[in-house]
This record gives sequence, structure tokens and C-alpha cells, in this order.
Amino acid sequence: MNVHNLMEELVYTEVNDLFDTAQKNKAPWLTCSCSQCRLDTICYVLNRVPPKYIKSGRGLAHSQMEESIDKAQMAADVSRIGLEGMKQVLSAKRPHGKPTDLPETPVFNFPTFIGRILDGMTFEPVKNTSITLYMDNRKAESIDSSWENPYRISDHTPGTFSFWVKPVGAAKEDQKKVFSFELRAEQPGFEPLQYFFEIGILSESIIRTAYTADHAYLLPDLHLFPADDQLDSMQI
Repeated sequence: MNVHNLMEELVYTEVNDLFDTAQKNKAPWLTCSCSQCRLDTICYVLNRVPPKYIKSGRGLAHSQMEESIDKAQMAADVSRIGLEGMKQVLSAKRPHGKPTDLPETPVFNFPTFIGRILDGMTFEPVKNTSITLYMDNRKAESIDSSWENPYRISDHTPGTFSFWVKPVGAAKEDQKKVFSFELRAEQPGFEPLQYFFEIGILSESIIRTAYTADHAYLLPDLHLFPADDQLDSMQI
């Protein structure tokens, strides 16, 4: 079954339009317009708007009929939250950079990994937590310095994390390979979190260096649970 959140397309379009407009108008508060800042803002908005899931063509048609009335209001709400998210994201200092030392083509291009970490007891997004991505038992190398690994979840993007792994050289085009990943997160007072997953990738003749929504891999929500001693004290 293929489930899709229609809000992702709307948010992606509206947020990129906001960045493009601010860049065109030379807004004094727009300190950066890179793909990482755009992605963080998209995640910020998606965490604050209700999803609209469909799983069939009939569902899409029904949704389009429902949205014909309130689509303008939805776009206005997304733009308002998007502008708020942009200023929150841009207020956080972080390194930015361009891809360096990329391999010769063909390559295995990795999707951007996007996910959330929630408190397992309250289901609230966690803050001030560090999460690290490992590939084949080693810390994964990012495509450039703007994609942090480990990723520090801040107050500006609560619960949300993202990674983009540097492409790996391939012997030939259209070669398929399965890569193993592990996510590790630790926070004082909570049990260490480990999550394993694998993805199969087909090698390409080009290197992808621009973020696109259709080349993202959404991870299931992860949960941090209180350590046993802290949980026991809560139950007393």
C-alpha cells in the first residue's frame, strides 16, 4: 500500500516560494537560502500542520474536491507558519559548505534522510538531543559541512533531524547495492536509542547535489524512553 501525505507537496512548494521571494526582494533577515535551511523549514512547517493522507486515486480526487473550498486558507496558513519557521531556522548559527572531494561518476546517490524523535512517555518532540547516523558500522560522511553528523536537535527544530550522505562511487551505472544504516541517540535520563534500517540504491551517471522532495527518505518516528531508574521513580 502506497500512502502519501498531500501536505508535503503544498508545504514544499510554499516554503520554496517564500525563500525565492525573500531572496528576490533581498530581505535583510534572509541570511541563507541553502537546501539545508529550506529542508529544516519544511520540516518545521510539516510538524505544525495537520497531515492529509491518501492511498488511492479515488482518495486524491475526493481530497481535491474537499480542498477546492479551503485550499487558499491552507496555503495562507502554510505561508504564515513557513515565514515563522524561516526566521527560527535562520536564527540558528551552523556551518555551511559546498560538496567537496566527490567521487567520479557513476555513483550511488543517497536520499536525504528525514525523521523525528519523540519522548516515549509524552510523545512530545525532544530538544537538545544529539543523533548520529552510521553507515556500514562507521559514522556516515555528509555530502557537505552544512549537513551535520552528529545532528544536534535544537529548540528551533524540536524533534526533527535530517542527514544527507556523501555519494559513494560505483563500478558501473545501474548497479544495485544495499546499504546498512544505524541511528544512535543519547540523552541524559533516557535509555540509549538505536535504530537499524537498510535501503537499496541504483547507481547513476550523475551526482545529485540539490535537494528535491521526491528524493527524500522519511523514517518512522523514533522514541526515547526514560531510563529504568527514572521510570521507577515516576511510578512511586
